[in-house]
Amino acid sequence: MRVSKFCTYVVLLSILGIVARHSCAQGVSANNVQDPMTSDQSAIVIGAGDLLDLSVFDVPELILKVRVDSNGMVSLPLIGDLKLAGMTVRDAQLLIANKLIELEMVKKPEVSLLIVEFATQGTTVSGEVTTPGIYPLMGPHRLYDAISAAGGLTLKAGRTVTILHAGQKEHPEIITLPEGASFEQENVTIYPGDTIIISKTGVVYVVGEVAKPGAFLLENNTNMSFLKAIALAQGTTKLASLKHTLVLRRTDSGTLVYELQLNKMYRGEAPDLQLRAEDIVFVPTSNVKNYGAIGLQGAISAAVASIYVLR
Repeated sequence: MRVSKFCTYVVLLSILGIVARHSCAQGVSANNVQDPMTSDQSAIVIGAGDLLDLSVFDVPELILKVRVDSNGMVSLPLIGDLKLAGMTVRDAQLLIANKLIELEMVKKPEVSLLIVEFATQGTTVSGEVTTPGIYPLMGPHRLYDAISAAGGLTLKAGRTVTILHAGQKEHPEIITLPEGASFEQENVTIYPGDTIIISKTGVVYVVGEVAKPGAFLLENNTNMSFLKAIALAQGTTKLASLKHTLVLRRTDSGTLVYELQLNKMYRGEAPDLQLRAEDIVFVPTSNVKNYGAIGLQGAISAAVASIYVLR
């Protein structure tokens, strides 16, 4: 059997970690606002207990490390108490810069803020990973670091990964894991407080006159042929109609119905059909004499009703 390259990634991710890439937050002034994603830490949300490294250019009193207290507050020289917990690093930098302008201490303050110790925030990894949970990945990491920390992908994992970045959860980032050798483009940066959701692979349903009706996983997103689906269902029963087997496929415009002659496929006289996720294979009984509009509709209804039982 030929093993897909994606399957190789599943194995590697279960035993390997990728070295994290760290970088510092960029300075920001009240009149020069940077995009929150141009700096590795700018979109990270500050939490209670985090240790901050603050530096304001040409203001020695504000070059210090300060820890956020349990109420989310910090006490800064010249400025006083500020509530920073719940704010992104970028917004906190702007708040400090604006306070200095408001107090007429600095006309154009250049503020740099870096979280050097994360006390409460972890990265949540859920879905089709070996050990879902919250992992204390301190500082920015890569997507595959987080997947590795959760034990790697399961055999039921799909290729779609949804990332909810902290502070930007209304704009999820959708990643498609590759089949090819190069995955650097998909290995995006993950921040503390982010949530990673690994999708589940698709299934093919086989119902009707087969020995073992069921829902069969497209493991590692590999393809499944019609004949393989029948084999996974342990073959047809003696009552099966081999001349009128159906495949139901949902599309945006409705349900497509393929009528296949399984007997000819067994003899190599008809081509096999590649199935897609959510396809329904229905093997009717041989006593259905008329496969006109009424008979076909009845077969479709029976197949769909069987799916509800499997789910």
